Amino acid sequence: MSVELTNTPILTPSQIGELATQLDAIHTKALKAIERLNKDIATRKSEIANRWKSSGISDADQQRYAESETVAAIGQIKDTATKELDAILKQAGAPNEQIVAQRQFYDSPVKVLARAGLGSPERTHYAQQLQHAGPSELGHMAQLAVSSKNEALAAAVLSLLDATPTQQRPLSPQHLARAMELEAYSKVQTYQKLAEARLHGIIVAIRTFRAGRANPLNTLSLALREREIEALGDGAA
Repeated sequence: MSVELTNTPILTPSQIGELATQLDAIHTKALKAIERLNKDIATRKSEIANRWKSSGISDADQQRYAESETVAAIGQIKDTATKELDAILKQAGAPNEQIVAQRQFYDSPVKVLARAGLGSPERTHYAQQLQHAGPSELGHMAQLAVSSKNEALAAAVLSLLDATPTQQRPLSPQHLARAMELEAYSKVQTYQKLAEARLHGIIVAIRTFRAGRANPLNTLSLALREREIEALGDGAA
């Protein structure tokens, strides 16, 4: 197996959570901006319609002139908003790229457990004590680590399991890592899902506004995604 090395700095779950919070704030900023722009459009539509109603010309001419002026007014509002919305997208891209870059460190509980207590006296001590352990003892120590939530012990057992031939292992490294229910792993998974949902919300809202479709703040898909985000947020608390 070959491993491609990168110069990507590893972030803590707390730092990744801060990046997800930044995306959350940018998401709110995007929706408020679009809500304001939609209100501007609604106001201009109303002003144009009312002005042509009192123009004294035929209904057909009123409608034709009002529609032409409305299209121009909406186009002007959208053109003016382009710089603001592009800036929001660029702003959201920075924390999202950093979060995506962390997937290589948190894409499996085995990787997270392998780093637990690295270099600590506890992990070193456990590794020395267990270096000659057989399958039965390793299996028992794995259970002890899970039952006591001892990540340093679990990491030491993990290293020994990885060095043990597959057919002689009392359990797989993946089984041990999952059974530990690592807080660092679960939190980062939640933060990544939150960030992905927020970025998706920003992109959908801006694309919907630019396409001239219904107000994205009132669409069913985004409402359902908001419920999903709230549920994820409760899990990260």
